[in-house]
Amino acid sequence: MRVNKKMAAAASAVAMMSSLLAVAGSTTASAADGCTTNNGGTARSATGGRGQLFELRVNGSGDNTCAWGRVTNGAAGMHVWVDRSSDGGRTWEAQLGWREVYSGTSVYTEAWRDRNGQLMRACGDSGYNTTITCTGWY
Repeated sequence: MRVNKKMAAAASAVAMMSSLLAVAGSTTASAADGCTTNNGGTARSATGGRGQLFELRVNGSGDNTCAWGRVTNGAAGMHVWVDRSSDGGRTWEAQLGWREVYSGTSVYTEAWRDRNGQLMRACGDSGYNTTITCTGWY
């Protein structure tokens, strides 16, 4: 009986943690402000250490501008994300929409609202614990 209670408690703890992680994940998704990646163009780009291309893509104008990051010519294990700054790049919200290439050679982040003078940049790496490459701010 004790074993069953311990297993039930462990299962309950796992379920609770899964629920908390799901809520945390949905908070990040809603922070993308309902932007889309339709009809975008490249605003800034930078080449990573293994030849991959990191791009900051944008669409819209003014307070309706959205930006997202994309890595192309990549490989499995590479990452891309965007940073958003409200003070000209001195400080920033880091790793918004973080994505990993699981298969193929490219992946892109969610699109994030870029308004009220905010600046955006795309960053990425060649895998965990490797050098980070960022585009210029836009």
